[in-house]
Amino acid sequence: MGALTKVVFVVGPTASGKSGWALAQAAKHGGVIINSDSVQFYKGLQVGSAAPTKDDLKKVPHYLYSYVEAPLEMTAGQYIRHFYQLIESAKIKGPLFIVGGTGFYIQALEKGMYDVEPIGPEIRLQIEDELKNVGAEKLYAELKAADPGSQIHLNDHFRLVRAIEILRHNGKTPSVLKAESLSQKNKNSLPFPYIKVGFAYEKEKALPIVENRTQLMIDGGLIEETNACLKQGFSDWAPLASVGYKEAVDYLIHNKSKDWLFENINKSTMQLIKKQKTWFKRDSTILWSDNSLESVSNLDRRVGLFLAN
Repeated sequence: MGALTKVVFVVGPTASGKSGWALAQAAKHGGVIINSDSVQFYKGLQVGSAAPTKDDLKKVPHYLYSYVEAPLEMTAGQYIRHFYQLIESAKIKGPLFIVGGTGFYIQALEKGMYDVEPIGPEIRLQIEDELKNVGAEKLYAELKAADPGSQIHLNDHFRLVRAIEILRHNGKTPSVLKAESLSQKNKNSLPFPYIKVGFAYEKEKALPIVENRTQLMIDGGLIEETNACLKQGFSDWAPLASVGYKEAVDYLIHNKSKDWLFENINKSTMQLIKKQKTWFKRDSTILWSDNSLESVSNLDRRVGLFLAN
């Protein structure tokens, strides 16, 4: 893409209206939508991830959605590589609307992150087997011995496995790789001009929206979608630990009621929204909207000026 390529990050918690706004703006400005949601990468998880509908896909080109097949898992480093491969290979015209609620992925794309070369699956499978059969304590001790200052928690199994995977592959800890990356400041940061906009409801307004969203997912096939993954032996697949799918797995395995499923998805979603809002509120450069007509109109104007100048 040319030097004048512009990026609009559209961020915020789940069920905040960011995807609908991004779709309308991308259509208005002749742009494309690129995913930065950590669950919408995965193929076969349409309902529970609130993936774009067929009608959405017809209106505006969408990229990096529903393309990672089980049991493969996405990392932030892979996401960065896929993003730039897309930019280099695809004939994308117009501004990029990068949409998602996964703050770490957005931060990695904006500011760059330390490079880790692709690692074969055999190492990860061995570590996951150790985690299952021996426990996290041994892996945690291995990490601490190599990196006493590591901030990774014993119970954060995803990051723990990833850290041991990197350590065993090239002998370096994530802390060392991060320090090396910081010594080359901004080397991997986004090379395009960008603006960041965010959407969020107050808790009282968010709850009924979440409840309606949950019911639509249950009615739309969330249970069947989850059950299909379980039948294929993908119970340990990372996205099935995300909100909605995790509760659906419990519902199926432990024979819970649909009322239990509805209530617990709502509870977990509200907790996720709180965490996402806390993450994004740290960034003072985001232009926020509470979905009021005035605030949305102001965002439309600001983004229009950014893209025009």
